[in-house]
Amino acid sequence: MADSAGRSIDRVDGIDKVTGRAQYAADTPVGALWHAALVQSPITHGRVTAASIVAAVSRAEAAPGVKYVLTPLNCPRLQVLPEDLTWDLPLERRTPLSDLTVQHAGQHMALVVADSLENATQAAATLDFHYIRSTAQLCAADVVDGPPAHDPPGALIRHGAYRPDHFVKLVDEKLQDRRGAVDEPRGITVAETYRTPVNAHYPMELSATIAHWEGDRLTVHDSTRWITGERRVLAAYLGIPEDRVRIVSPVVGGAFGSKSFLWMHVVLCAVAARAVNRPVKLVLTRDQMFTSTGHRPRTEQRVCMVADDDGLIASTEHHTVTETSTVAHFCEPAGLSSRFLYRSPRLEVTHTVARINAPTPCFMRGPGEAPGLFALEVAMDEMAAATGKDPVALRMANLVPYDQTNGRPWSAAHLTRCYVEGMERFGWAGRPPQARVMQRDGVRVGWGMATATYPGRRMPAACGVETRPDGSVRFSAATHEIGTGVRTVMTQLAADGTGMPLSHVAFDSGDSEFPDAPYSGASQTTATVGSAVFAAAREWRRRLDAWVEASRPELANPMDGPRLAELIAHAGPDLAAALTFTRSSVEPEHNGSVSQSFGAHFCEVEVDEDIGRATITRWVAVMDCGRVLNPKLATNQIMGGITFGLGMALMEQVPFDPHTGQMIGEYYVPTHADQPAFDIAFVSGADYALDPIGVRGIGEIGACGVPAAVANAIYHATGKRLRELPMTIEAVLEPSTKERT
Repeated sequence: MADSAGRSIDRVDGIDKVTGRAQYAADTPVGALWHAALVQSPITHGRVTAASIVAAVSRAEAAPGVKYVLTPLNCPRLQVLPEDLTWDLPLERRTPLSDLTVQHAGQHMALVVADSLENATQAAATLDFHYIRSTAQLCAADVVDGPPAHDPPGALIRHGAYRPDHFVKLVDEKLQDRRGAVDEPRGITVAETYRTPVNAHYPMELSATIAHWEGDRLTVHDSTRWITGERRVLAAYLGIPEDRVRIVSPVVGGAFGSKSFLWMHVVLCAVAARAVNRPVKLVLTRDQMFTSTGHRPRTEQRVCMVADDDGLIASTEHHTVTETSTVAHFCEPAGLSSRFLYRSPRLEVTHTVARINAPTPCFMRGPGEAPGLFALEVAMDEMAAATGKDPVALRMANLVPYDQTNGRPWSAAHLTRCYVEGMERFGWAGRPPQARVMQRDGVRVGWGMATATYPGRRMPAACGVETRPDGSVRFSAATHEIGTGVRTVMTQLAADGTGMPLSHVAFDSGDSEFPDAPYSGASQTTATVGSAVFAAAREWRRRLDAWVEASRPELANPMDGPRLAELIAHAGPDLAAALTFTRSSVEPEHNGSVSQSFGAHFCEVEVDEDIGRATITRWVAVMDCGRVLNPKLATNQIMGGITFGLGMALMEQVPFDPHTGQMIGEYYVPTHADQPAFDIAFVSGADYALDPIGVRGIGEIGACGVPAAVANAIYHATGKRLRELPMTIEAVLEPSTKERT
């Protein structure tokens, strides 16, 4: 390939974003629209009375500007989703407003449509329904320790606990796994419990939807990163053909999982727009985002590791208990990395999911790996202390050059190089092995590290090519720009594949009418859509070269981009038509290998024990993510991921009353002032086993391992082992004589 890929190209949409010209879902100009506001349940479990709905709606309909009120009493019958959309994805089995029961606080109970946002909001505030409360199960312990559930077959509302067998549709990623001897061997043992809280995505852009019908055709402008999937799900709920639904989402202002699926407010907005026969706009409030667009569920993880005197691991057990709602399935797959990251002749991994009266959780910032590596990597640090080994040396001694779950080799793995380069860049050789030794300006200083890993994934995708009479070329796919630079990297690939300059190519996304692409998540967009773009670009150049050879052989010598554009512009519409097409890219065969990304985090923390403040001052990360197409964007991605991880480590938890399930207090996230001095590096090495452009995903891995590195650094600074997130001021202040003896 030529010279665009591999260079730190500025974002092609950067100016639009910093000047405010970028158009998000709520910015879409749609004429003559009305506004909607949600009414949500204040209780966690029970039912609403029909009489109170009738009375409240009568009052609301008399309020200024109110045009329509949608409730369980007048909501049109919606279709139950097919099982393949609900059995392993966080999509709700029960259709919205389909009965009078309440399954969680924040459940949508009504939608008010009015001629202005102010009138809709005011009228929604007057809808005071009467609820009959039932006993709620608000945590996994309530379910696991309670009586067994007896739901009828095929129930849409389900109770009790269960053990799913794999993660999403990835049958190789088993959530229940075992190998080796049944009995646990003897040796140096670390057996501890690690806990992570409910985390919220908290994207900058609120979820917003504008729905409007033209006859039997529905167009939805939505803040989503699952365009074609949302089209399918929305069509299924409404009982209409997919080709009657168009989803438009050109720019998404952050997501982190919250915009990976269709949520119930989108369905209700579409239903209301059809009922009033005019466009309806619904923008969730910040508070509503906490209960309406998913979250990371709590986990309680029991890790037991046994090693010999040399630190070689003989046994690993990783048992996770997590939570989902009563109306949808989701499992936080915290134990997946424990299956392969370090040698373990004996292994047992389990996941138990408890259905509780809470909103449906979903994927978030390294789902599974982020909370799972907190437990595993802190346990590894504890094993290093128990065996007297350096934390990096212990990890390196237990690396295996193949995937232990199936015996297949890694397609390209450079974790040892990440460790070695990270140690050198950080100055790890100067780390004293004892805790509570380093000080600076009257505060404790600690150095910690952790391993990062995330799968290399790729799915089928297609790319359209339009050659214009002026000689420019536009590529398109129904993927998404969520702020990570997708359009920029795709433009680089298009330029290299065609031989055109960057100024003569462009990439369009965000419309379900573009060629099909999967959801933008799981660190797969560049490998997935990028492969389709590159294949389309190469096909474009092949067709052009064939035309030149047949029609203008005197130009068959290599031509630069500007001359190509000039040639196309003068060749006429026939050549432009021949160079306009759609090209698909299929899933990889892997050739027997497994693609996995790896990395190493090294962190310095200052701990002021008098006030309980832990400050991250310095961070080194070295990543093995295959070929890096744009170092500037890649570095930015890893910095962002680390910042997410710092929030997870020290701040983020959804505070709620354990007795009522109601949210209380604040949700804190990191700011620029919380960022350390970053040193980000990548080890070189393309991975062509996964895709023809040699890349693996970068978006998720940055956050993976970060909370563990912070916890390990705090231990090195203070001698206090913290096993629960977030590691708050109170946790740092709490005495721990056990750890200091």
